[in-house]
Amino acid sequence: MGFLRFLIPEPQQLLPGALTRAYVAGLDGIPWECRRTFADGVLSIERDVRESGNLYFPWLVKEQGELTLCTASLMEREKPYHLTVELARGTLNRLRNQVDQWESGGATIPDECRQLTHEATLALAQAAIGQSDTRTADQQASRSIDLAMRAIDIVCRDYCQQVLDARRREQPVMSALLGCRLDQVPDGAAAEAFVAGFNTAVIVPSWPNLATRAGEYQWDELDQQVQWCRDAGLRICMGPLVQLDRASLPDWLYLWEEEFDELENSVVEFARAIVQRYLGRVHLWNCAGRMNVPGVMDLSEEQRLRLTVDLLELVRSLDPRTPTIVSFDQPWAEYVADREQELTPLHFADTLVRGELGLAGVALEMNFGYAPDGTLPRDALEISRQIDRWSQLGAPLVAVITLPSRGDADSAARSQAKVLPGLADGRVTPDWQRDVVQWLVPLLMARQPVQAVLWNQMRDDVPHDFPHGGLFDTQGKPKPALEAISELRRKLLG
Repeated sequence: MGFLRFLIPEPQQLLPGALTRAYVAGLDGIPWECRRTFADGVLSIERDVRESGNLYFPWLVKEQGELTLCTASLMEREKPYHLTVELARGTLNRLRNQVDQWESGGATIPDECRQLTHEATLALAQAAIGQSDTRTADQQASRSIDLAMRAIDIVCRDYCQQVLDARRREQPVMSALLGCRLDQVPDGAAAEAFVAGFNTAVIVPSWPNLATRAGEYQWDELDQQVQWCRDAGLRICMGPLVQLDRASLPDWLYLWEEEFDELENSVVEFARAIVQRYLGRVHLWNCAGRMNVPGVMDLSEEQRLRLTVDLLELVRSLDPRTPTIVSFDQPWAEYVADREQELTPLHFADTLVRGELGLAGVALEMNFGYAPDGTLPRDALEISRQIDRWSQLGAPLVAVITLPSRGDADSAARSQAKVLPGLADGRVTPDWQRDVVQWLVPLLMARQPVQAVLWNQMRDDVPHDFPHGGLFDTQGKPKPALEAISELRRKLLG
């Protein structure tokens, strides 16, 4: 057993639930299964390994709200580490290392970033040498974090702008896909807003609606969506064809939960019917979604992997010319810290890529700011670093994103996820959602491996997955984030 211990001088200042969302990961960013205890102001995290690791911890950053920060790599020792000092050290390390890397590649670093980095370094030094006074060290380290996070925000925005400007000089109109899930055929102003904002529509077949009985299909609604997209000149991403969520599976399928072969046959035949019907009208097939996380059915990792392979092979056999992808939920794998799991999202994807199954790309589903079943909020530098990790697969990436526009309960949301109370320092609004879109979408599109950015939820006035994550509110009116996306499309994609 291995332990990492952290002194928390002011536990009352921590975000609600912060201790339960803390985890330790290796240098590859993949969490270990963790057991957390807190007593006498000390957080102890137990693991089954004794390797050095990085603590990932939810932190309230001034003017930014909750973000998941990480320490530098820490070895085990008997004396507890000072939590705030180590988070400040890790944040400053990430900043300085990335600035050096970007500057070596020819990027220009803003003077304001350099000044903030200098001030953050001085504050950290004062915290580190004064740890005997734990509260003063805590204050100085917190100041270092806030300064470094401001610098990260500035340098990431500036770097992305430099990259996008350079790419537009070489290619005035970028060829990336910018899309959104289409819950139903829009009309009037909603249709105009959708076409103005996106060049791609994501159509997710609803198995319960399509097949109320096995083998019998009602295609009218899906046909209408496909035809509307074709009439509007939109590319179509169809899928995930199969997703093991409660709302994605028909009730009769649970009869086969204990009979995997029968379940497998039903999954394959459902996907076969869709691909055969829309062959030649779809530009990208998403064969399977969220297979890396345990779904509502009691399937093993091996069985979920087998289903994914089945679906990939089926689509490739029926439509060898259209690209195929598979989407992975929670790419940071935060859920692994709470349960034993052999295949992390990255390992799952690597298995498929190495299997030479004709996989054309990998989609990363990042529903930021929700728990459980969402992605913990991350800063721009950490998102960029995660893209780097996944790009090592050598496959194009698709970013699938959602952000809330409100923090209250949402009766139309199907998932158990809730908006984190510390997100945006508790001030989650439509304007905040827009502000994040304005830096997040360019950040993703500036990364060479990312070939598409897809918004995961269109409307809040129909049943949906995540609370207040749509681009149209509960009254069916467009949110400010949609106009921000439209402006980014005009600017980046023409």
